[in-house]
Amino acid sequence: MKKTIWISYDFGLKGDHEGLYRWLDENNAEERGYGMALIKNFNFPKKYISDRRTDEIFTSVIKKQIKDYTKIEKGDRIYMIWKGIDDSKLKGKFLFGNKKNAPWTGYSQGDNDFIDTEVDG
Repeated sequence: MKKTIWISYDFGLKGDHEGLYRWLDENNAEERGYGMALIKNFNFPKKYISDRRTDEIFTSVIKKQIKDYTKIEKGDRIYMIWKGIDDSKLKGKFLFGNKKNAPWTGYSQGDNDFIDTEVDG
């Protein structure tokens, strides 16, 4: 079965970019901006499709392949987006690492008319 997946990666300066790049190249990935790749025809073995946990197995297959090519260090992050096999919904999952606070957090002006009624004065 051919699947389209998006891979977002954040390794910092010392990450194993070359290992991930080998895996991306072997899967004919296309560049889609800094730290973003598109694989249009990832070959997912049909033998897994009848399982009730198909999306879970799909992500574990990709995670294992990436780990076979790439040395993952603490702080490295790889996020995958795909159209679900089980239900065709758009899905996303960190294969490695976790989400962080966004760098744009705090830039919004928010509610400037807020009055704090709990302050003694």
